[in-house]
Amino acid sequence: MSLDKHDLPDPRLTNPRQQVWSSYWKQGALHSLTGSFDGSYGGAIRTFWEGEFAALQEDDRVLDIGTGNGPLPALLCELRHDTGMPRVDAIDLASVAPGWLQSSPPSCRGKIHFHSHVSAEALPFDDGTFSLGISQYGLEYSQLDRSIAELGRVIRPGGRIALIMHHADSRLAAVAREEIRLIGTLLGPDGLMQAAGKLFPYLDLAAQGQHERLAADPMASQARTGFNVAMRSLGALAEQSPYPDVLLEVQEAVARRVDALLQRHLTLDSALHAHTEHVRALQDSAFRSDELCMHALTKAGISNLMQQLQACGFGAIDIAPIHHQSLLVGRTLLARRD
Repeated sequence: MSLDKHDLPDPRLTNPRQQVWSSYWKQGALHSLTGSFDGSYGGAIRTFWEGEFAALQEDDRVLDIGTGNGPLPALLCELRHDTGMPRVDAIDLASVAPGWLQSSPPSCRGKIHFHSHVSAEALPFDDGTFSLGISQYGLEYSQLDRSIAELGRVIRPGGRIALIMHHADSRLAAVAREEIRLIGTLLGPDGLMQAAGKLFPYLDLAAQGQHERLAADPMASQARTGFNVAMRSLGALAEQSPYPDVLLEVQEAVARRVDALLQRHLTLDSALHAHTEHVRALQDSAFRSDELCMHALTKAGISNLMQQLQACGFGAIDIAPIHHQSLLVGRTLLARRD
């Protein structure tokens, strides 16, 4: 089977983080928490950003760090496209090219600029370029000692930063920790994904009516038993888990592939390819969840961050928890460049 060039890894992506996140953003998700928030962010998160964007003037410059597919530039465009849209430079270490920008108002298309493969630790902008630096679940993924120093360099005196950052005790972090555990089970040696992959060739034979061949093959019986055991184990695990969504989604997807094979709606090669892609998607999801957990800030992390901000010329630092529908989802951080 030949590969289309679009299926090949981008040679500019030199580490797993770039590859995993580039693959994720290519799917079109507006932000990184689609399992927790529908569409763009709303509620208290939207209210926070509306307040921070209200004071912007058309001649201001805004820097968005870790933009992904640009939910913050999209919100700013929605709010200000006809009332003085400031210029936005939105950076990400991954490959990003949000499709929504092409259908946005002309005032936004001319003012919003996305920059792929740009590190927060080495910003390609002149000193004092920006009046506002923003980030939503992005800056904390960087090496903060270096990225804060860069913010201190590119934010002009009197300029501001406004951040929403992951909280180690948030609901988002709790869900991520649980999903890491559940995906580990799904992908393990006795997990559903391996069991299903072993069963598919025998389902294909069953769909062809080769029942005598199946009856004579002890491996077919073992594969069927292994699959049934894995499905029962998954059901029991889902009942015990406080956040079983990933299990239920996988169960449904595997069941659809099983049915499609038996109904001859999928060839064996197509089913195995889809299954392999599903395994890779789960691995990537676990990687992203692990990143969230590693970079969600503890009290000690916040204390260190405040010291770094002060050392880089920021004052009037204000940090507060932020909730979505009564659930803790992060911390807000506001500061002004002295």
